[in-house]
Order: sequence, then structure tokens, then C-alpha cells
Amino acid sequence: MSWFHRKTKDQAWINRKRIAEEERKRRIFNAKQRQIGIDVDALDHQVQEHRLARAKEEERERQFEEEAKRQRDLAELLEKQKQEEIRERDKKIDEYRQSQKPEYRKEFDLYDPNQKKKERPPRVSADDPCPLSSVQKLDGEDINSKDRQKKQKAQVRDLLLQQMQEKRMENFKRDKEKHDWENMMLEHDCYALQLEKEEERRNREAVENLKQTNATLATEKREADRRQELLENMEKKKDIEFNIESDLLTENPNVAKSALGPYRVVPDRWKGMTQVALDKYREEQLQQIIDKKRRMEREQYENAQWDEHLINEENVLLLLEEEQKKNQMQLEKDLICENEILAYAQRRQRDYLDDWLYLKYVDQDYYDQFNKSSR
Repeated sequence: MSWFHRKTKDQAWINRKRIAEEERKRRIFNAKQRQIGIDVDALDHQVQEHRLARAKEEERERQFEEEAKRQRDLAELLEKQKQEEIRERDKKIDEYRQSQKPEYRKEFDLYDPNQKKKERPPRVSADDPCPLSSVQKLDGEDINSKDRQKKQKAQVRDLLLQQMQEKRMENFKRDKEKHDWENMMLEHDCYALQLEKEEERRNREAVENLKQTNATLATEKREADRRQELLENMEKKKDIEFNIESDLLTENPNVAKSALGPYRVVPDRWKGMTQVALDKYREEQLQQIIDKKRRMEREQYENAQWDEHLINEENVLLLLEEEQKKNQMQLEKDLICENEILAYAQRRQRDYLDDWLYLKYVDQDYYDQFNKSSR
């Protein structure tokens, strides 16, 4: 039994050693975590908190948008109802006006087309009818003008009173509609204030919940940090023991040799270049500097030769251009002289024609050649 227990204990010790070695390799060969030292769990937790906060913000924005859309739809519905009422009222007024007969209107006697036909013939008295043989109407006679004017004034007064009444009714309706609209806007404002108060209450509750969550998370974080610190201390102790017993801290450069080739090294064991390699590297650098300097000098010499060639070419071109200009000026002078000679010859020819050849008067010999014979 003792042999079995000892073997089990040795196997457990070997398993613990193997797990510790794998953990150590995972920490050492993870370049990002070794160089930066980030806390992946804390970053994941922060990312999760950020996502939750963004989801809450999006939900709140969505609720605001839905409430704004509902208020906008309600306002549009009220506006449509108001427009429909106005349209229905105007429609009823038009139907009433179209159904009313002209002869039933108060002012019909002012534009009655058959008014003259309906008028009774003028008479001396309103009670005495005129006989058939008497004069029916005289020019300028209007017995009932006073009564007609009185009736017309009464009609005008009644029409004005009716218009004033209609104007007062319109003002009353307009004031009533304005009052109803103000009451509706006041109700909307009260509802908006209620929504704002509800939103503030929910925000306060969210802040309290967030504080409680943060306190819980802080407690958990402190506990996790304490456990992590214990684990790190244990791992550091193991690393120190391993480094003391292994070849990691040795100065032997052979431990960095890789099995993949002579020019490959193991990154976690490489101690840097040897003095021979550094001297060879510096010699190569100096040779490269000398080669680069020689190449630059050769390029400068070639550029200077090319610039000198370009300058010579430009000078030749300038000389040719000046010579061409001189030749052109000489040709222009010769052409001017030739044109002057031709102009002088043309003037001499024109003067000869005008003064000698084409004379405008007729002498006596021209007339003597006529009437020297008879038929």
C-alpha cells in the first residue's frame, strides 16, 4: 500500500508540474500579454458594460422616437379633422346658396330682370288707377320713389346688421377654435411634462441600479484582484525557481540555437549578437557607407557633365536664334526697299496716264473730221 500511495503522489506531483509548465509557457510565449501586461478579463468586462450601456441608450432613443411619432400623428389627425370640419362647413354653405332661389332673396328687387314688367303704371294717387285713355307714364315721374328708397335703406340696414352678426359669429368661432387649440396644446405640454418626469424617475432608478451594480462589481473585482495577486505571487515564485534551475538566465549563446537551421534562433533564449558578429556587422555598414558615397559622387559628376552639355546646347540654340532673327530683319528691309521701288514706279505710271495719255479735253482736229462728205 505504501508503494501505491507513493506512486500516486509522484504522479500527482508530475501532473502539477506539467500544468505549471504549460501555464508558464503560455505566459512567456504570449508576446502581447508579456510586453503590455493587459487584463483580458477586465477588458471583456468593460466591453460588455459598454454594450449594455449602448443598448440602454438605443432603447431610450427608440422610446423617445415612438413618443414623438405618436404626438406628430396626433397633431396631424387633429389638423385633418379641423380641415375636414372647415371643408364640410364650406360645402354646406355652398349647397345652401345653390339651393336658394333668387326670388326669395331680400335684394332680389335690385336686380330683378322683370322689374319693369311688374311695375304698375304711374298714377296720381296710389289708390286711384289710371283709365285706359289716360296718360300711363310721363318722363321723369316717379311717385313711389320715397317708399322704394325707404325700403331699400331698410334692406341695406338689415343686410348690414346680418353681416355684423355673421362677423361676430365668425369671431366667436375663431376665438373658440383658438381657445380649444390652446387647451389642446396645454394638455400636450402637461403630457410632455409627465413624460419628462417619468423619464427622470427612470433615469434616477437606472443610476441607482448602476451604482449598486458598480459596487458589486468593485467588490468582485477586489476579490478577483486579491486571488489574482496570490496566483501571480505563486507563479512568480515558481518562475524564479525555474529560472534558477534552467538555462533561461545563462550567458551561454548555444542555448538560443534553433533546430530549424543555423541562422534561426529561439526568441526567448537569444542573448543578442556576439562581438565577432557585431564587428562584422559594423564592417558591412562602413562598406555600404563608402559604396553609397562613391555612388553619390559618380552621380554628381554625371549630373554636372549633363548640366554642362545642356548649357552648351542652349548657347548654340541662342546663337542660331539670333542669326535667324538677323536674317529675318535683313529680308524685311529688302522687302521694304523693293516695295518702295514698286510704289514709285506705280506712281510714275499713274501720273503718266493721268497727265499725258488720258486727257479730258478735245482739240479742233477731232471736230474737223466730221461733216466732210455728203450723201
